[in-house]
Amino acid sequence: MNGKTACRIYLIRHGETANAGEVCFNGHFDVDLSDQGKAQSRRIAEALKNLPIKAIYSSDLKRTQIGAQYVAVEHDLKHTPCEELRELAFGDWEGLSVAEVNRKYPDKLKERLNNIEQFHVEGGESFFQLRDRVIPKFNEIISMHPHDSIIILCHGGVIRTILAHVLEVPIKNLFRINQHYASVNIIQYYEGGDPVVELMSGSHVNIHPPDSPDKKMSIQ
Repeated sequence: MNGKTACRIYLIRHGETANAGEVCFNGHFDVDLSDQGKAQSRRIAEALKNLPIKAIYSSDLKRTQIGAQYVAVEHDLKHTPCEELRELAFGDWEGLSVAEVNRKYPDKLKERLNNIEQFHVEGGESFFQLRDRVIPKFNEIISMHPHDSIIILCHGGVIRTILAHVLEVPIKNLFRINQHYASVNIIQYYEGGDPVVELMSGSHVNIHPPDSPDKKMSIQ
């Protein structure tokens, strides 16, 4: 870690979805948040309200826009929805539960687990394709905010893809990065140095502004 701090990104997963109990392949399926998910989103917005946020980005799907709107109100900003930040497209599996997919496509589910980088459902995307969609947009966002603190509120697969890119983790190891609903992660860029990542849980999150002495603000 060298040099002065540059762009600081609060990378946040959306709250719990309305169909979370079924464990579904939501992808581009525009599912709403559950009451718990909306409460999680409000708690995150409250925890972030005193930070010097300059811009807020989300995907264009409802489950991320709800949380982005809560945060935007606290900072008197408008959030920017980006189609490129959508979750992995699951094609024919969109909106189906894991149990349904296991019944209908048991061999395909095994194939996915054995070839996570390149496997894609009919009409959907592979994680390589997701990376090729997400990372150029991520880099564009960073380039527009070289010295700002910003929020990107998106999806589990997108967040894993961004973190894998920043940490130089192979796509095949993507699911070694866990992301609960409403997880908050921080990516801190430095001038002339490598970025540093803080991975945080959704159940207890320490959120701190740049160069804070105590660096603690909790969400319970």
